[in-house]
Amino acid sequence: MCGRALRPAERGRPRRYCSRACRTRAYRARLADRPAPETRGPARPPRQGAESPEAVLDRGLIVRTAIALADRESVAVVSMRRIATELDVGVMSLYRYVSSREELNDLMVDAVFGDRPLPEPGPDGWRAKLELSAREEWDLYRSHPWMAHLVAITTRPPAAPGLMAYTDWRMRALAGQGLDFATLVQVAIMIGTYVQSAAVPLAYEARAARTTRHTREEWARARRETFERTIGAARLPMVSEFGDEAFEASEPENIFEFGIHRMLDGIETLIRGGGPGGGGEA
Repeated sequence: MCGRALRPAERGRPRRYCSRACRTRAYRARLADRPAPETRGPARPPRQGAESPEAVLDRGLIVRTAIALADRESVAVVSMRRIATELDVGVMSLYRYVSSREELNDLMVDAVFGDRPLPEPGPDGWRAKLELSAREEWDLYRSHPWMAHLVAITTRPPAAPGLMAYTDWRMRALAGQGLDFATLVQVAIMIGTYVQSAAVPLAYEARAARTTRHTREEWARARRETFERTIGAARLPMVSEFGDEAFEASEPENIFEFGIHRMLDGIETLIRGGGPGGGGEA
C-alpha cells in the first residue's frame, strides 16, 4: 500500500488500496518478490521413431518424393496433395517449404541436373566438350522422361541453377573461338533446345508403354496393315517405302545421334567462317 489514508468502504470488505494505480503497483511488487521458478534439467530427446512426419519434413524430402513419383507414374500426377499423401503429412505443411507447383517444378529440374554436373575441365576441344554435354543431358531425359516436358515446352525456362550450369559450361567450351557473346548464348541454348526437343518423344513413349503395355515395336507390328493401306491410298511414294530400316532410323535415340553430329558440323562451319556473317560456307 502507498501509505495514504483510506476512506472507509460504504459496504463489503474494507479497502486495501486507495486507487487502481495503487493496486497495480502492489501487484507488480508481489511478482518481483516471488522466487524464480525451479530450473529443470535438459529436456529428454524424443524416443527414436517417435517423431511425427512433419517433424522430419524438409524441402529436399519433398522434392525427392516428387521426383520418385514422376519416375514411377508421370509428372502429371505430381501435386502437393499427392506428395502429402505419399509422406503421410498434411498438405498445408508442404507450403512452409515449397510455395507453389511452379517452384516445385523448378526444384525438381534443379535437383536432377544438380545430381549430374558436367566435369571440369572436361575433354580437350570445344567439339568434344559440346558433344559430352549433349550426351549427358540426353541421358538425364532417358532416366527421367517426364523432365523434357518441364524444360522444352516453354520460352520461360525453370529457375534451376543446375540446368543453367549446362548453358554456362557450353559457353565456356566455345570461349576463345572468335564468337561474340550473343552467339555463344545462342549456340549453348540451341544445343539444349535440340536435346530437349528430341527427348520429348521419350516421355510420350513411356506413357504409351504404361497405358497400352506394348513397346513401340509391338505397336508398329500391330498397325502395319493399317499403316500400309492408309499410306498407299494417300499416294506418298517416299513414305510408302518406309520399312524396318527406316523405322529403326526414326527411333528417338537415332534421331538424337544424327542431329547432334549435324549440329556440331554446323557450329564448326560457323567458327571457321569467323562467326555470323563471317563469309564461311553456307
